[in-house]
Amino acid sequence: MKKSVIIGIVVVIIVLVIAGIFFVMYAGKECKTDTDCLTKNCFTAECKNNKCEYSPIADCCGNDRCEVGETYKDCVIDCPNCDDINNCTLDSYDYHEQKCVNKPILNVICCGNDVCEIGENYENCTRDCPNCDDKNNCTTDSYDYNEQKCINEIIIPCCGNGICDESAETYENCLTDCPNCDDNDKSTTDIFNYETQKCEYIVDYFTDDFEDGNLDEWKHIWRENPEDDWDIISENGNKVVKGHGGVDMHRGSKSWTDYTFTGKLKLIKGCVGMWVRATGSGRYEFRICVDDIFLNIEEYNIGSTELSEKSLYSPLNKWHDFKIVVKGINLKFYLNDKLIIDADDKKNTFPKGWVGVKSHSNSEVYFDDFKVEGTQQGF
Repeated sequence: MKKSVIIGIVVVIIVLVIAGIFFVMYAGKECKTDTDCLTKNCFTAECKNNKCEYSPIADCCGNDRCEVGETYKDCVIDCPNCDDINNCTLDSYDYHEQKCVNKPILNVICCGNDVCEIGENYENCTRDCPNCDDKNNCTTDSYDYNEQKCINEIIIPCCGNGICDESAETYENCLTDCPNCDDNDKSTTDIFNYETQKCEYIVDYFTDDFEDGNLDEWKHIWRENPEDDWDIISENGNKVVKGHGGVDMHRGSKSWTDYTFTGKLKLIKGCVGMWVRATGSGRYEFRICVDDIFLNIEEYNIGSTELSEKSLYSPLNKWHDFKIVVKGINLKFYLNDKLIIDADDKKNTFPKGWVGVKSHSNSEVYFDDFKVEGTQQGF
């Protein structure tokens, strides 16, 4: 081998060894001095432990931080656009939290803040306010700014509000709201009950003011003594019926169910019984005494059961208007329009029957102007 070739080989080996030594010494090292590091805008470079470290320069657009004094307009690189395209928010950038802040404007009326405020309505701010018009001419439409909802108040009276308004509407002037209560039955008085909003058909079962001096229509049954009886007498030119001793009388049909029994009474002494739904097996009796009133269930083969508590009320020696209303299981007794007894018989012991009155033993009572009306409810 030539000497020159050998020398060349040795030189190459020496170069490789030196390069290997340098690679081992400087492997993984970016720099030896600061000048070996890349130059970055808004960053300073420093070579530490053969590594380049870059630090942002404060107040410099391009340091990846939106700083006080910088905005989206003058430093798009660092700062975001905080405009949320909503005129009802106050848009800003929180430099401490490094994020946008969009606060609703609440101290002024602003259409678009999702709140319907006083001064705004559906016409001038559809974005915030609903349309409260319910297309009903019988309602007053408004918006409750406190509750943030529509209010549609029914106008009374108003034909078309779905209510037959008392003292204002009838079938003749508002058939939209009021039904035709004529049942084509001459034996009934047809009325509309504005409270229940239903037709009612009043059947006049009987009326007796005793002015004819005749009691033949009444059924006289049990007497304790021969002198016990009912008499028609004159009081201040008016004929009334007088009961004394232990005597009773009744009238009507065993098929009567719901009805109203009205009249006048004056208790002189003792007790008087007022019967409803009386039958051959028993009856309901409102017993009115000189110092109390109560309701009994009288079952002939069983006995008497008190259905209501005693009401302390004295009707002694004065004329009083009475009204008894029986409807379903409910029985009511009124004296001078005052509700005295309101009781339910859940067993409905006597669902139907006639009416009657009784002057108990050692008692005396006057009656006048009896009337019984049945009520049949319609649509």
